[in-house]
Order: sequence, then C-alpha cells, then structure tokens
Amino acid sequence: MRHRTDRHLVVLVVALSLGLTALTVWAVAQQGRALSAREWAEVRNAAHNAAAERSTRLLADLERAFTAATEARRLGGTAELDRWIDENRRWCFAAVVTAGTATVLPITPMQMPLPPADVDGPPLRYDPEFTETETREALAHFERAADNPDQLVRARAALAAADCQRRLGDERAAARLYAQAAQTLRATPGLARYAFEPEAERIACLLAAGEFQPATDLLASMLDEMAAGHPARYSPAEVRLLRRRAAPLLTDDAAAHLDTRLHELEQRALVRSAVPDLATASAARCAAGTPTDTGSELSFLRTRPDGTGGLIAPLWQDPAGDCLALAVRAGDLLAEYWAAEPDAVWQVAGGPRPGRILCELGEPFGGAVLVPSAQVQAQLASRAARRTTLVIVTAAGTAGAWAVALWMMLRAVARQRELVRLQRRFVADVSHELKTPLAMIRLLAETLQDGRVRDPERVSSYHATITREAERLSLLLDSILDFSRIESGRKHYEFGHCRLADVVRQAWTLFEPQFAAAGFERVLEIAPDLPVIQADAAAVQQVVVNLLQNAFRYGGDGRYVRLSVTRDGGLVVIAVEDHGIGMTRAQLQRLGDTFFRAEDTRVRQTRGSGLGLAIVNHIVHAHGGKVEVHSRPNKGSTFTVWFPFDPPDAPGPTR
Repeated sequence: MRHRTDRHLVVLVVALSLGLTALTVWAVAQQGRALSAREWAEVRNAAHNAAAERSTRLLADLERAFTAATEARRLGGTAELDRWIDENRRWCFAAVVTAGTATVLPITPMQMPLPPADVDGPPLRYDPEFTETETREALAHFERAADNPDQLVRARAALAAADCQRRLGDERAAARLYAQAAQTLRATPGLARYAFEPEAERIACLLAAGEFQPATDLLASMLDEMAAGHPARYSPAEVRLLRRRAAPLLTDDAAAHLDTRLHELEQRALVRSAVPDLATASAARCAAGTPTDTGSELSFLRTRPDGTGGLIAPLWQDPAGDCLALAVRAGDLLAEYWAAEPDAVWQVAGGPRPGRILCELGEPFGGAVLVPSAQVQAQLASRAARRTTLVIVTAAGTAGAWAVALWMMLRAVARQRELVRLQRRFVADVSHELKTPLAMIRLLAETLQDGRVRDPERVSSYHATITREAERLSLLLDSILDFSRIESGRKHYEFGHCRLADVVRQAWTLFEPQFAAAGFERVLEIAPDLPVIQADAAAVQQVVVNLLQNAFRYGGDGRYVRLSVTRDGGLVVIAVEDHGIGMTRAQLQRLGDTFFRAEDTRVRQTRGSGLGLAIVNHIVHAHGGKVEVHSRPNKGSTFTVWFPFDPPDAPGPTR
C-alpha cells in the first residue's frame, strides 16, 4: 500500500513539474512576443511619422511650384512657362492641357516648325524640284532677302540659301550660311532653340567639305550645350539627327569620346518617351474634372517609360480651367525627400514588395514603401534570437530544476524506504540478540531453581553464564539507549583527565578471554609516553570495546587482532587491526550509517545491531577526533581513531 502511495506521489510530482515547466516557458515566450510586437510597433510608428512629415513637405512644395508655374504662364504665356521649367530643372517636363490639347514643355528644337517669314515675292523656301538655273535664281533672291532687317526673314533667307549652295555642290558656302542662320536665330528672342537644326546641318557640310577639325569642334560645342541644358530639352529625335549628320566623324577612333557623349544624351532624352502617355492622361483627368476646380487638391499620374525608371506627375487645375502637370523622376523625388539617414530605422524600397512593410508612401512617391533598415533588421533578429535562446534556456533550466527536485524526492523516498528496511532489520536483530540470552538465562535459572543440578562446579558455571549473558544484555541495552540519546541530542559526556593507557588495558582485559577462547593471535601495543587527555573515559572505553567486538565478530579465519596506542605529534592514535573478512568499497562508503549491516552471509551469521560504528563515530567526533578505516575483502580491516591532546574549547558535560 505504501509503495502504491509513493508511486502516485511521484506521478503527481512529475505531472506538476511538467505543467509548471510548460507554463513558465509559455509565459516567457508570450513576453518575448509582446516585446517583439512593441519593438515593431515603435519602428512602424517612426516610419509613419516620417512618411507623414515628408508627404506634407512635398505637398507644400508642389503647391508653391504650381503657383509659380501658373503665374509664369499668366504673365508670359507658353514662352514664359518654358523659361520657368528651364530654370527649375528638378522637373523633367511639364504638360499644359488647354481645351483637350496638350502642350509639353520644355519645347524641343524639332517640336514645332520655324515660324514662316512675311516677305514680298516668292517664299523663302528651297524646293528640291528646282533645276540648276532655278536654283541659282532662287539663291540670288535669298541673298537679297538676307539683308532684310527682320531677323526671322534673315534667318529664313540664310537657311534657304544654304540649301541652294548644297544643291550647287558648294558645301563650304552652305556651312557659312548655316552658321549665319544659327547666329541670327540665337540672337532673336523666342527663336534660339531653332538654331539646333542649322548647326547640325553645318556639321554635315563641313564633313562633306573635308573640314574634319572644325566639324569636330562644332560637334563638341553642341554636345556641351546640350549637356548643360534642361535634361528634357532635347528629345531622341534631335539626338538621332545629330548622330546622322556627324556619322562620318564618329567612325574615327579619335572621336570615340564624342560617340560616348552622344549615347549618354540619348539615354537622357528617353524621358521624353513618356510625353504621349502623360499628355493623354492629363487631358483625360482634366476632362473628368480632377483635381478640384480650386486647385486645393492634387492628383498624381504614374508612368513607366523605358529607360526613365518611372515618372511621377502631380496634376493641378488652375482657376482658368486648364490643367498643368509637372513630371519628375520617381528616383529623383525619393532621393530628394527620402535621402538615406545613417540612424534611420527604415529604408525606401521600390519595385517588388519586400516581406515586411512598415509604411506605404502612396502615389506622391510612386507607390514606394518603407521597410526596416538592414541595421534594424539585424538588431531585431538578434533580439529575437536572444529571446528564443532565453525560452530554450528557461525550458531547460526549469525542467532541470524540476528534474533535480524530483531526483531529490525520489532519493529521499528511497532513503526513507532503506531506513524503514534497516529499522525493521534492526528490530529483528535486536529481538534475536535479546531473545537468545534471555532464553539461556531462563533455562539455566529454571534448572537451578528446580534443583536438578547438584554439582557445585556446574552450579558455579551456570551462575557465571547467567552473569555473562546478563552483562551482554546490559551492553546491548546501553548501546540502544546511547543511540537514542545521540539521535535526540540528549547524549552527555563527562570530560575529565583521561589516561588512555588505563582505559585501553581495561577494554582489552574485558575481551582478551573471548579472543583466547576463540584461538585469536593477540597483540597489545601501548606506547610508554602517552599523555593525559581531556575525554570521557567511559565513552573512550566504549569506542575501544566496540572496535574490539567488531574484530572478534568479523575476524573470520584470520584469527588475528592487534590493538595499538601511540602518540603522533599532538594526537593520540588508537588502532585496531584484524585479518578478517574485510569490506568492499561500497560497504566502506556506508560504514557508520545508522542500522547498517552489510549484505554478506558471514556478517548476517554473526550477532549485531548495526549501531556500534555509528556510536563510535559520534563519540570520536564529540571529542574532536577522527575515525579512519582501511579494509580489503578477505584481507582484514584496520580502524584508526585520533584523539587530540587538548580539544579546542574543551567541551563541557553537555557535549
């Protein structure tokens, strides 16, 4: 019944430990998840705050830009708006929608034809169908018109005359006329952009005339001017025209750098490829009435032309009802408003959406998103790993602690069971120890009482046996009482001057007859210079008696006992040696335990209670000494006891 209760207790403790371990791990994991959620919330809040602040700043900048552009158009029309867009180069281009028709700025050199010139006589235009005679007559007419004070007429006349000279095969004269036309156009307000085509044709004429160096210088000058101008001032059509006219020059290895610069301009001009889509979308939005008529709201168009990386075009409707769109590269817009910050917890990401998004920037920034920066991701990942480690360590530590507690409980239960078993055996052994002498005493007493023995010697022998058995019973009962007092802490020792030589001889005298009767070889060695020590003489004698009793009981076939008392510095050493059955290492480890007797048949066949060595240990330690045992199976044992001369702080009678 008791074993079943113990098993139930163990099962209950195991279940409780597992439940508490799981609860602890769950609580730690929940706390870790809460901390992670709070950290992510802080990062997201920072990202949302940054997005709100930059969006507000962008909208304010856009309102100022649209106000300035609308005012420029109101004051000077398309030309003034073209000048404004040229000065504000952050904008790739602008689209103005009026009555469903879109005009894109800045105006490219080939976007609109050169205005016609108002002159008397034939128009200032060369016709490729002219014969050579007609060409010469037209050339004379064009040369006379070149003296006209109207700059547009002079430019038109120079261009037509240059075409005639090329028809007549005089490329150098044509080059001079193209240069004259370009110079006149540059000097005329509103016509400077039309100088591009005459300059391109001039390059072709110079190359045809074999003047490569002037052509090279002119091409380099034009490339410098194009690179310094507005990024969208030239469309791919202008760059292609310039490449065709300079083609003979670009085949030379010395002009490879010019070809590279032309290629760079071609890539930059690709931004104009978004013009049709932007103009169409702007016209549709304007026709639909968005944004609002007051211009207090903005809408955004997004385009993805090849080579531009995407354009963002805020759309504005002015009080006159016209729509104005300003286009800017999405990358440039993000770089301006979302410049990388070393200590920022976020970074801007475009294109395919990454895994964790902190905030969407919306249409103003081309649909880009904010994601955690690499540093923050590393920090959060490191913290998450530490929390995971904490959960694992907590689980392992809690489980380990409960395992230790369970092991200690099982050990205590096992120890309790062993103690109960030893107590039961002790009761059985003591009962046997008491029963045998009592039966002997009773038998001999009844025999004497009935008068069945008349021989005086036998009567004397019976009396001696009764006395000896009574003394053995007294010793056994004294041991039990001593152990009881020791266990309860009520054992008292009477310390005084103790002559160890006398105490040892008295104990030897008590046991020598038994050793002699059993055939033991007996050796008693007492040093002559033994000091007087402070000790309880009766207790010391009990130590020697118990040791001699063990030597007698477990002497085995060796039949040898030696008792020696010597002096070693400040110690008195008592040694009892026998050649008996000895002890194993496991038995030595438990030697002195209460009620312990070895599970050896030779031990079980001898009388004993398992209290002798426990009492010896207590007495010796109470006197400040030490007990040491050396033993080997079947080789005998040596018990050595050390007593100090003067125990520190000599104990009183209550020790």
